[in-house]
Formats: sequence, C-alpha cells, structure tokens
Amino acid sequence: MPLALIGLGLLAASLIAVVLRNKRRYAILYSQMERYRDAVNEHCMVNVTDAAGRITSVNDRFLRITGLTRDAALGNRVDQLAPLTPVPGRTERINAHLSDGKSWSGETAWQQADGKLCWTHSTLVPVVNRRGRLVETFAIRTDITAVKMADAETQLRATLDLLQDEVWMFSPEDLRFIYLNRKAMTRLGWDGQCYEDRTLADVGWLADLRHIGRDLKRLTSGQESALTYEVQDREDRTLEITLQLVAPAGNPARYVAVLRDITERQAAARAKSQFVAMVSHELRTPLTSIKGGLGLLTMTAAAEMSERSRSILTIAQRNTDRLIVLINDILDLEKIDAGMMDFRMEHIDLTGVICEAIEMNGSYGAQFGVQFAGIGLDRPVMVDCSPERLLQVLTNLMSNAAKFSKPGDTVQVGLSDLGSKVRIFVKDYGAGIPLEAQPRILERFTQADSSDRRKVGGSGLGLSIVKAIVERHGAEIRFDSRPGQGSEFYFDLERRSERNVA
Repeated sequence: MPLALIGLGLLAASLIAVVLRNKRRYAILYSQMERYRDAVNEHCMVNVTDAAGRITSVNDRFLRITGLTRDAALGNRVDQLAPLTPVPGRTERINAHLSDGKSWSGETAWQQADGKLCWTHSTLVPVVNRRGRLVETFAIRTDITAVKMADAETQLRATLDLLQDEVWMFSPEDLRFIYLNRKAMTRLGWDGQCYEDRTLADVGWLADLRHIGRDLKRLTSGQESALTYEVQDREDRTLEITLQLVAPAGNPARYVAVLRDITERQAAARAKSQFVAMVSHELRTPLTSIKGGLGLLTMTAAAEMSERSRSILTIAQRNTDRLIVLINDILDLEKIDAGMMDFRMEHIDLTGVICEAIEMNGSYGAQFGVQFAGIGLDRPVMVDCSPERLLQVLTNLMSNAAKFSKPGDTVQVGLSDLGSKVRIFVKDYGAGIPLEAQPRILERFTQADSSDRRKVGGSGLGLSIVKAIVERHGAEIRFDSRPGQGSEFYFDLERRSERNVA
C-alpha cells in the first residue's frame, strides 16, 4: 500500500478518534448544562423581557410563585402583572442601568395574583447588540418571602417585648399560644418559651370569659373588628383586654390580645368622681340659698335701690344662675360616666316632646329677642326614647341657638321624615361655628374661640352632654355650620309603630 494512503488512513483514524473523544466531552458538558438549568429552574424565577419590557419567556417557577398562567404572563410588562413596591425613581434608575448595558440587583416586592405579598432578590442582566442598544433582559429572582417574614416577625416580637402592656398571640384553631411578650411571661410566672405547649385554658382566671369561644367566632366571621373585656386576675387587679384577629402578610392569622392593668386608672377615676361630686354638692347648697336671697332682695328692695345697685344685683343673679348650670352640667357628666344617669325609655309621640321644649324655652329665647318655631309637627311620630333626657338635649341646643342668633331671628326646631327614621333638628341663622373650632366643638370644656361667642359665656359642657345622651339613644349628634350663616344640629332616631310595641 502506498505510503500516502497509509498516511491518509492514519490521519482519518486520528480525526475520528478526536471527534469521538470530543463528542463524549460535549455530551458530558451538555449534560452538565442541563443539570445547571434544572437547578436554576427549581430554585429561581426566570423571565426574559424584550427592549420594550414585555415578557417573552418565563420558567415554571415564575408561574408558580406569581400565580399567573403562561398566557397571562407572555406579552405583558412585569410591572403590570406584579407591580414593584412603589419607590420614587426606582423604575427609572433600573431602566437607566439596563440601557447602559449594566446589570441591576436588589430586593423587589410583588403583589401575587391572590393578593399576597411576595419578596424576591432579583438580578437583571441586559443583552445589547453591537450598537450598544438594549435587545432583551434576563431576570433571575430568588423568593426570599420566608426570610423577610421571619425577620419582620423577629422585629415585631422584639418591639412588643418593650411594651408595658401584656401581649398574647394564640392560634384560631386550638387557642394554643404562639407568642407572649416579656411583660406577660413575667406576670404569668412562665419561663422561656414554655408557653408554646399551653392554651388559653391554662390561664385559670380567664374562666370569667365564659363566652369567649362564641366571641372569637364573631371576630373570625368579621362580625366584629375588636372585642374589649374587663376581668379580675388572681391578684384582684382589673385588666382591660382588647382582642383582635390579625393576619400579617405572609404569616398565618392569629388572635392578638392586649392586656392593660387599669386598676390604678379606675381608682383615680373613682377618686376624681367622688371629689367632683362632693365639691359640686357642697357648692350647690349655698348657691341655692344665695339665689333665693338675691331673688327675695330683687322683689322687696329693688325699687328703693339706685340704678347702679340694681345693675350689680342683676349681675349677681345672672352669675349665680350660670354657676348653678355649670354645677348641674358637671354632675350630669359624672352620672353619665358612672352609668348612673336615669334613662327611662318610653314609646311616645315625638311631636309632643318638641312642642313642650318650645314652650319651656320660649322665655329664654325672648331674653335674646329670638323666637322658636316648630317645623314638621303636623302628624304623630312614634319613637322609643327618654322624654326627660330628650328635653335636656333640646334645651341645650335651643339655648345655644338663641344665644348665638341676632335679635329678631327665628330658630327652627322640628322633625324631618327619613322613612324608617326621623330626624330631630335645631337650626339657627346666627353667628355659626368658626371652622377651626368645628372638629372639637362636641368635646368637653370646648368653646368656639371668637369674640362673638365668648361674650355670651357658657361652660363648654352642654354639647358634650348632648352627645352622650344622643349616643345612649343609639344615634349620633351631627351638625352643619357656616360662620356668619348659622348652624344646624341634628340626630336621627328609629321610628316605632304601634304594632312594634311588645
């Protein structure tokens, strides 16, 4: 065989050997690449977007984490499907990095299809053409939600451990404790994390809350947003318990109870109440005598007095009346706070109460040159209310309206038909309430701060008493007022027909 042929044969054999050897090497390399790809797909969310930011490809884990279907993902922008947590200027900075051919890495928060929050650590790698223009972007994202939620839980518990109130967390399923803060552990006498094997049943003095199981169902169903109890513990201290159902993002729902020791607060409130009541009673007796003496002096000796003396006597009578009103208001508030004010509810015709209020306060309005006119009183309106307390409400509202009206004005007092409800209103056309005073006008000891209103005086308690009485009737006192154009105070009561009466 010619040497040339032998050489060609050897060369061919050598080439075949090289090819076979490289094929095995390529096969191994390809197999390794397949495993790398599988590992990335199993661990990471991957998506590819074009230059316009539209998704062109996603892996299965991307779909599992986001809760999207492939059809819903492809062709849409990432920020449309699962918006990033809004950070001012962040989107612009990311796009600038990618346009310059630079990668970007950072944490992103996603709103998943089911509404839950998902945190990822994302790396965005741009692909640019020869001209340096962005062609597409590869995004690899790692789900770090569990880590973020664990960190948030740790920070929350560290914060709750600093509170002076007790915080209990327990599961809705079996009422087993999930967490107790340091204050709770100390008072219960439990060490470490031994609470994790205990339930509410292990707290003996909670036996007072016999209906807690039923109440918890009201929280779970959404009937109530929070519940409040007062209980006595084994040391005979009074605890105020506020209970809520909380579902932190990414964590299971749990009941959260905040326990506050209100023993000293109650004692202070009782002491204050007793002091105010004692002082008020001690003042009312001599003031009543002074009022009687001044009245007798006015009847018997006023004609013999000088003009100046009669003026001083009139001022003394007016100030005595104001003091008596103030004391009565304070006592009424104390009775309301203590739950001792008498509310005898009756099924009555509301028009009769309105007419009586107009007759009772007519002479008071005349002092300011103001008349009261009844509106909407032409037919019976039956409600359940306390006539005595409703007269007190109307008297307060009508006296305010008279004081802040102009001589010759008419104050409207009446009823408006609202179908199943009836509206009681008192409307004047006087000074109105300054805008800055309106948010707090129903609070105690609050007076609108203007010279027109200061000159007529007042304790600042009347409207807070009105508010408390109206709320005891299951209603809410509201008002509309414009400075210089007058005010209207009103509240709505449920109608009650005769057939509704038991």
